[in-house]
Amino acid sequence: MAPHQYNSLKIHTALAESNKVYLDQIKLMLDKCTSESTRVIAFRFDLRFPSGYKGDDKKVITKFFESLKAKIKAKEAKTQREGKRVYQSNLRYAWVRENDGSDNDHFHVVILLNKDAFSVLGNFNSTKKNTATRIQKAWISALSCKEESSTGLVHFAKKGVYILDKNAMNFNVTFKELYYRISYFAKNRTKVYGTGKRSFGCSYK
Repeated sequence: MAPHQYNSLKIHTALAESNKVYLDQIKLMLDKCTSESTRVIAFRFDLRFPSGYKGDDKKVITKFFESLKAKIKAKEAKTQREGKRVYQSNLRYAWVRENDGSDNDHFHVVILLNKDAFSVLGNFNSTKKNTATRIQKAWISALSCKEESSTGLVHFAKKGVYILDKNAMNFNVTFKELYYRISYFAKNRTKVYGTGKRSFGCSYK
């Protein structure tokens, strides 16, 4: 069977079962990010709520990105204080809220950063600051929960790191692979519609 496609790019789910607006915004986000930086790194992960979570979850994803942006700015400020070169990194992202029948929704997320500033994900069990620990702490902050009760709330996807280097021979291949991976966000099934909660967000402007 021929692969599903949209605007000559392979997509995860049949077009009839996908949200075209989301597909367009994902493409715009990737184009914007790669136009700003020669080398871009993307990280795919999931965010989940703790069991019995009773907080206001309508704004929790916004709080997560605000916290993560603040941590990125803090890293840049620390690098500058140390007299090192600062590579500016505008955080770009896409996220989708889904529910597969469980008590709480969950989020699938991809973030994109300047590869010169953030070269690896890092060990999320490390006591040192790295991209993984920043993501975890940003989610803990958004939930206003205790760190000891946050185990398993952030899941980093298997093979979820992509490097987009415009000077590399494999740039177009990797771009298409990443687009296909996150085109999954545009599928209509398991979306949370009609609840007053946003089901999708993307920093494409």
